[in-house]
Amino acid sequence: MAANVGSMFQYWKRFDLQQLQDLRKQVAPLLKSFQGEIDALSKRSKEAEAAFLNVYKRLIDVPDPVPALDLGQQLQLKVQRLHDIETENQKLRETLEEYNKEFAEVKNQEVTIKALKEKIREYEQTLKNQAETIALEKEQKLQNDFAEKERKLQETQMSTTSKLEEAEHKVQTLQTALEKTRTELFDLKTKYDEEITAK
Repeated sequence: MAANVGSMFQYWKRFDLQQLQDLRKQVAPLLKSFQGEIDALSKRSKEAEAAFLNVYKRLIDVPDPVPALDLGQQLQLKVQRLHDIETENQKLRETLEEYNKEFAEVKNQEVTIKALKEKIREYEQTLKNQAETIALEKEQKLQNDFAEKERKLQETQMSTTSKLEEAEHKVQTLQTALEKTRTELFDLKTKYDEEITAK
């Protein structure tokens, strides 16, 4: 019993009730302030519950917005898709316009190349005709020159033949004259010898 009393004495001594009471006096204003905050929170909680109930009562009759939002989302996706398609179509139109320009340029180049080829063909044909004309003219000139030379050669041959014949005729005439002169000279000599013998 004495031990229990001693233990109790030590416990309460360590507990220091008087100090705890002094602390209660210091903490009382803090507890009062804390109680005020709790009361304010309770009031705000009640006001929040009332506001929630008010909003809930208003929303309870509102139709479910999910289908409308889903439809709106689908419409938004369709609008976005239409916008994307329009953008893609615009790019395709620009690309097509560029292709048309390039095609027109290529076509113009083809027309220009065709015209140049035609001019080259005409020029080549003109050169060919000129070359053929020049060749014919030169061939005709060569033939004329050959004919002229052949004619002159024939004339020269005829003249030479004529002169040769004339020379042969003159030689023949001279030969004949020489033979005649020899004969006459022989006759004169014979007659002279006969006269000398006769004398």
